[in-house]
Parts: sequence; structure tokens; C-alpha cells
Amino acid sequence: MKNLLILVCVLLLGCGISPANQADAVNHHSDNIKKLKLDWQYSLFSQVSASPVVAAGQLLVAAENGNLYSFNLDSKQFNWLYHTEAGIASTPAVVDGRIYFLSRDGFFYALEQATGKRLWRFATGGEARFAAIGGYGLPAAMGPVPDPWDFYLSSPLVHNGKVYFGSSDHHLYALDASTGELIWSFDAGDSIHSSPVYANNKIFFGTWGTRLYAVNAETGVEAWNFQGGADRKYSVMLGITAAPAVDANAVYIGARDGFVYALRQTDGATLWRYDAAGSWVLSTAAIDEKNIYVGTSDTGLLLALDKKTGKETYRADTRLWTYTSPLLVQNRYVFVGTMAGELYGFDKNTGKQLWYYQTAEGRADINDIVDGKTGKLRGEKIFAADKQMQAGVEEVKALGAFVASPIWVDNQLIAVSATGEVLIFKL
Repeated sequence: MKNLLILVCVLLLGCGISPANQADAVNHHSDNIKKLKLDWQYSLFSQVSASPVVAAGQLLVAAENGNLYSFNLDSKQFNWLYHTEAGIASTPAVVDGRIYFLSRDGFFYALEQATGKRLWRFATGGEARFAAIGGYGLPAAMGPVPDPWDFYLSSPLVHNGKVYFGSSDHHLYALDASTGELIWSFDAGDSIHSSPVYANNKIFFGTWGTRLYAVNAETGVEAWNFQGGADRKYSVMLGITAAPAVDANAVYIGARDGFVYALRQTDGATLWRYDAAGSWVLSTAAIDEKNIYVGTSDTGLLLALDKKTGKETYRADTRLWTYTSPLLVQNRYVFVGTMAGELYGFDKNTGKQLWYYQTAEGRADINDIVDGKTGKLRGEKIFAADKQMQAGVEEVKALGAFVASPIWVDNQLIAVSATGEVLIFKL
């Protein structure tokens, strides 16, 4: 993303002034993904940042209009809707008949899965996009600059009767999953939009200060922390928004500092780091027995990296920003979505492209922001000197971009675009 900073700074000077992801590893259905066809599409008429979830035949989609939608996956019929007072950018967790999620209205919710009835809610100190004074080289007099690529809120983790989530108020919370009562909170010193994960009685999560923490799951006491690169001047090469991925020994995390890290789980020592050539790594890594899989922003790649060494196994060209988390399917395929409204299906072992879909909005490209020859974004149009950065991001979203990660359920690929199109593909 370094080239984005250079471009933005040049333009500013000229005018004087970006759970679900390792699905169905046990499903060894033999059909080839080349047979995937669009089976159902539904318009929510709202932007969507959070990934869809399926639990007990129920499809849940959270939207930026403040609504959580429930559908019957088999019949494709609407079940119920629950409304919050601001957008929902937190992927719901469903455990024991309860749905948990965080809303931009500053409340964390627990709903009854069958009916959508609210069971309880917990007030945080407030949820907001990350903002920094001097962000992207803008004058300090403008005050804190909201980051236009901060799409997500922390998604909850439920484990052993507790629900864990991070907040823009700098705290990681552990609540009683039944009652919503606070058990403990941990002050991380920066906004937390990374989603927590559990392993070996520790909770792992990242912050907007590019710091990864490990805290005791029972007490919230810090076990260790790791500091990645932190550009505090422009706040561009800064932050961890991905969820960590863990195996028996290591924690894997990509960051906006342009690196992917493997850290020893016991003490946070660096095992290796991969240089993503100045490109943000926002996606949560998918992992298997040999590799980790991540997407990149500026370089537009799906990377397969050896778990032990961090060396490239292969790279697959996705042409454009890939913020969605790679999805492993049937231990044979890996899917990703891009900001051009594209979905790719690759051979997991070789990186060979086997399947492709693009949204109607992406094909139309009514704002003419994608170069037809290279498939790359036209930076001179999106980041024009007379245009707000957020306006450029909205033009990208209008391509039917995929900000939410796809999921795989019962031989169906389910994806939701940033423009609110729910897409279900079947073999």
C-alpha cells in the first residue's frame, strides 16, 4: 500500500493541501467446482461488510443498514429481521441457539436464533472507524481522518461459556455468554477491529497499532505481545484488522505494515516473516497441513506460503485488491473474492484458476475505474486530487466488490457483495 501513500501525497501536494473462512475441510465431495452455477440471488439494498453465516439451516446476513437478516437456506424464504441503530460490520457467531454480534451503534447483542428476539445487549465505549490526525498526509488542522478502508468491526468468539470480542474503545471484552455480564476486559491501547481466536487457553487478537496480543482466556491477563510495523505519521502502513490463524504451534497474521508473520504460540517469538512488497494483508489466513493462504491489496495476489519457512509455494493473480479471507473447500480448492466484484476458485495445490464469476456491477463498471487490459484499478481516477478518498472507495464498492468473505455450506458457495447482493452458487 506504499504506492497508495505516494499517490495520495502527490495529489495532495498538487492541490495544496482500503469464522468461517476454513469451511468444509471434512467434506470430500468429488464434484469439480467448474460446475458451480448461480442458483439464487437476493438484493438487500444495503452495503454489506460482514461475512454471511449458516447455522442449523439458517442463513444470517448482517448489513450496514443496521439489519440482521435471517433466511431459511433450503427454501430461500425470509425468517425474520432484527434492527440495530447503526451498521453491523461484525460477522455473527451462533452457539447454543444464540446469535452474537457487535453493531456500530455501540452495543454487543445476543439474540434468540429461532425468533430474532433480543436476549441481552452490552454497551461498549462506542464503535467507530479508525481515525488518525495527519492520516494519509492530510493536514493536522482537519482533525482525525477516518480510514476509508476500515470496513470491519471485531467478530465474536464463543468458548467455554464466554463470548469474546474487541471494540473501538480499545478493549477486548469477555462476557458471560448466557447473561451478558462482564467477566473481564483488557485495555490494548488501540482500537480492536481484529476478531479474537482461541488456542491453548489463550485469546489472540490484533490492534490498529499493529500489535498482536495473547491474553489468558480465563483472566484476561496478558501472556505476551508482538509489535509489527507502525507508521504513525500517515497511519497508512499501520494496523492489524485480520483475525489471527492458529495451529498447534504457531500464530499466523497479516498486517497493513506489508508483512505476514508466523509467531511462536507460547511466547510470540518471530518464526518467520514474509514481505508482501508494501501491500496490505487484510485477509485472515486459511491454513492446512502445509501452507497458509492469504490475499494482498495492491499486488492483487492469492499467496500460498509454506507454514514452516514462509517461502512462497505459489502466487495466483487476482489482479485487484483481495481483502476477503481465502476459503478452503474439500481440501482441494481455495476461493477468494476481490474488490472488482470477482470470485475466483483455484486449485489449492497449484494455484491454477478453475472457476471465475464477476458481479453484474463489476462487469458494467459504470464509473470506468478498472483498466480493461490489466484488470487493475485506475488510481488516477479513484484518488483524483479533487475527490474525497471515501468517494473513491464508494466507487470501488459500486463494482459489487467483495468485502465480506465467502463461505461454503452443503456444496454451495455463498457470497455477499458490498452492494448487498446475496449470491448462492450450487454444484
